[in-house]
Amino acid sequence: MAQEVSLNSLQDSDREVILQVLYRDQAVQSIEEERIRKLRTHLQHLRWKGGKSAGQEQREKACARCQRALGLLLNRGAVCQGCSHCVCSGCRVFLSKTPLWRCTVCYEGRTVRIKTGEWFFEERAKKFPTEGRHETAGAKLLQSYQKLSKISVVPPTPPPLSESWCSSSPGRSSPSPRMT
Repeated sequence: MAQEVSLNSLQDSDREVILQVLYRDQAVQSIEEERIRKLRTHLQHLRWKGGKSAGQEQREKACARCQRALGLLLNRGAVCQGCSHCVCSGCRVFLSKTPLWRCTVCYEGRTVRIKTGEWFFEERAKKFPTEGRHETAGAKLLQSYQKLSKISVVPPTPPPLSESWCSSSPGRSSPSPRMT
């Protein structure tokens, strides 16, 4: 974005509406980050659960994901093209009606990349290498407003009461002026 946006040139009502939208956007982004964190935690749990030590591989031929023993003739296992681990037929996931398949961990990793949009940001970084993290104009605007609001901590003072305000209605008690 070439030009900077400032909230100072707007009216108070417009500024409040824009700030409400920006705060809602920030809340939605935090919910989205939590969703992505849960997806990645689930993927990491699958990786840890299916982890196999080098000593175990030497002792017996077993599935790298579910740790079941692989047979000599039946359920011999096959090597996943994604991670090069030998997996049983139960731990394979076929990709969209094709003979291609991946193990459960590689398939879940692929799914997480799709659901989080990580693939999009990688492709964008290839196309536009100078761009940094995906930061929106609204996020920049909200940060600048928060910096400005920290500077002006002193609340505005009400105008002094004038003589004409107090003596405008004799006999009645004068109402106290409201701050809006």
